[in-house]
Amino acid sequence: MPHQTGIAMPKGPPARMVLAEGGAEARVRNACLSALSSRALSLLSPYLRETMFREGSTLWDATKPFSEVYFPNSGLISILLPVSDGAFVEVGSICGQAAVGAIFDPSHSHTHGVVEIGGNFTRISAQQLFFAASENSEINDLMNYCREWILMQAQQMAACNAAHPADKRFCRWLLQACERMGTDTVSVTQDTIASLLAIRRTTVTLIAQKLLAAGLIHYRRGKITILDGARLRAQACECCACLGRKHWPSTRLLNATAPNFTPPNSRVGMANG
Repeated sequence: MPHQTGIAMPKGPPARMVLAEGGAEARVRNACLSALSSRALSLLSPYLRETMFREGSTLWDATKPFSEVYFPNSGLISILLPVSDGAFVEVGSICGQAAVGAIFDPSHSHTHGVVEIGGNFTRISAQQLFFAASENSEINDLMNYCREWILMQAQQMAACNAAHPADKRFCRWLLQACERMGTDTVSVTQDTIASLLAIRRTTVTLIAQKLLAAGLIHYRRGKITILDGARLRAQACECCACLGRKHWPSTRLLNATAPNFTPPNSRVGMANG
């Protein structure tokens, strides 16, 4: 599956935090960053920057060193493992409930990170994040939870791809993408899903047509909408429950900090300054 290289990273001084009280200025914020206390977030905020990435942007690949960590505010990052004939198989996906990038030793990475659904992402150098983690237990927990989430997905996807039929995996992927992004509609093509799941495009077309005829989904021009989530979930494999909300890093972080959590602001945005 070909992907274009990532768009240019903005340069300049560290980003400045803007606390939006509401209205049009308030922005969607990565749930892990929102779960941090004011004290923990203050260690990161001088080094956080926002970047828009288009669909198909490559954030890292296994052939080059990389040194950044990405917190999706919107959009979806696929963790891809190269296989034969230049193809890639998805072994995990990261949305607004986690972070991904150089949180492991980047010199030992065997994966590629590709933006499958474009959006807004907060980024930070791994060096700054590791230093902050050494100074603050919340940030250290955040990193550990994100690592464990990636490993959990990889293990579950290995079993899923080996044991479950294509139609159940298609339903699982669509449900998880929508749930993690907090929407009923995702901008993704059937070609992309087929590539991520390592199944034939014609197979995906037949699956989608069957779900459309049953009134479970609607698709048009690169957008797929879930019309009946309960019935679609009944068609999906059990991996949906195994990788459910309780395992999200943001959920674990909130549970670990409650009841002493004092959020900086539930509607925090960022701007370059």
